[in-house]
Amino acid sequence: MGKSSYNVSDSKNSNGDTKRPKEVSNFRRFLPQVLASTAKNFLLLDLGLSVTFPTILIPALRGNLENSDPTEILTLTAVEASWLGSIAFICQPVGSVLSGWVTEPLGRKLSMILVNIPHIIAWIMLHYASTLSELYTAAILLGLGVGFMEAPIITYVGEISEPSIRGILTSCAGVSVQLGVFTVYFLGTVVTWRVAALICLAVPLSTLVAICFVPETPLWLLSKGKVEPARKSLQWLRGWVSPEAVQDEFQQLQHYSANSNKCAACQKKDTACPHPPDTLLQRGKELFRHRTLKPFALVMALFFFHNFTGLASMRPFMVQIFQAYGTPIDGGQGTVFVGLAAFVANIVMLPLIRKLGKRGVYLISVAGTSLGCLALGFYAFTTLPANWSSFDKHIDSEITGTGTFPMIVFFAVSFFTSFGIAAIPWMLLSEVFPFKSRGLATGITAALNYVLAFLTTKTYLNVERSMGLHGAAWLYGSIGAFAFVFVYFYLPETEKRTLEEIELHFSAKGQKLRDIEIQRKSPEAPKDVRNDGKIENGVTMSIENLGCDNRAFER
Repeated sequence: MGKSSYNVSDSKNSNGDTKRPKEVSNFRRFLPQVLASTAKNFLLLDLGLSVTFPTILIPALRGNLENSDPTEILTLTAVEASWLGSIAFICQPVGSVLSGWVTEPLGRKLSMILVNIPHIIAWIMLHYASTLSELYTAAILLGLGVGFMEAPIITYVGEISEPSIRGILTSCAGVSVQLGVFTVYFLGTVVTWRVAALICLAVPLSTLVAICFVPETPLWLLSKGKVEPARKSLQWLRGWVSPEAVQDEFQQLQHYSANSNKCAACQKKDTACPHPPDTLLQRGKELFRHRTLKPFALVMALFFFHNFTGLASMRPFMVQIFQAYGTPIDGGQGTVFVGLAAFVANIVMLPLIRKLGKRGVYLISVAGTSLGCLALGFYAFTTLPANWSSFDKHIDSEITGTGTFPMIVFFAVSFFTSFGIAAIPWMLLSEVFPFKSRGLATGITAALNYVLAFLTTKTYLNVERSMGLHGAAWLYGSIGAFAFVFVYFYLPETEKRTLEEIELHFSAKGQKLRDIEIQRKSPEAPKDVRNDGKIENGVTMSIENLGCDNRAFER
């Protein structure tokens, strides 16, 4: 993508010759993309609040928080707590699958607006809940909302951003999530959980307003035949520039959209497609094509590692786990520092991901997380009593260690988990799927991730009671060690690659999983490339002449 894509004006000199358009500064060029991404990140802030809220709700209703309300009438058993900490995750797949189906017809923007409705209802219900069933209902609504927001959020940031800053913008998504996590942990130490729910209500209300001021993605608008709105959207996103300033990039997007919306037969023949647009059922068949299945398998492996490595399974029970390890600070305070470490990790990742790439960041992250979990297991095995469980009441005199070492390791594990393991799968989700199946594939993949999240949180009670604190930590550390090997050999580097280059990589015939180098296209393409002597709607229809081998789409 050359600099000429970001020119703002055409003018003539004294001789009447057309001058080269003046270039937009990088600040103005990137600012609208940052603003649009920030509006979207309000949803991710709400996501962080939602998935973390059980962490302060469960100990408050089990009497493990210092600032618990003495007049609170609700209580929880250990089994009820395990359900409350995990029930949202089993509902999130429903929302994720639905989001994949509705994101295409409704668009990314409208979908991101509608998703706030169940969260607004849920936060109100939590504030006024008087029965356990109301808590479960609110958790279900939060789970449905979180699941529903995945496809529009992920596809939005991938389609509005340039390859050079896509990694940073997707990293900012993790910062927003961790800010929500930290906020809930902090609220749990200063206010009751009911007041915290009321404070959280302000986020979806603000999001409704913020999303209204950002444009729909150009690619989605082009897929619906809305050429002029797509051009205006791209002008907005590239610095509020003139149509001439984005002409080259817009033609490339039109070419990509035109090919992506062809039926499979016309893609293979590399001809114009006279057939009507695919139905939802036909789009569903795209899920079983090679170019979708390969990235699906890769991302699902990373989601598995995320859920079964690090602190993902422990998050709803973090307060009581801190108490079980005998840390020198209160469990509620410990979660605040855990959240702060995760937030800092996402900030640190922003500049490093451009230098190290996603592979480098992930390998550092999984290595640190795995070593941390193994260290926690070693401490629990050598210091804590046998069959020690965080779900039981403890007497401090039974703990021989000071708890300082596991406390520091918990902070380190939180840092390394958020540094890459938790963030990279979501970044890849916005990049690796082909446009034709992106919305549906993203929704289904996110749904399966939440099935894994439900399994890891719901079974944590059983894992800990059967294997002990040390066994649980060793299990997650061992999975992390396997993740390091897998990623080293099989994860391709998508940083600074266009969506089309990534799609071509996963579409190539005969490619093995070990082939992890994504090739670049030819740098420039002619503007007026004809197809059988015709130019359709001013859009380049011949892909071969644009440096894109159409045979790759046959799979």
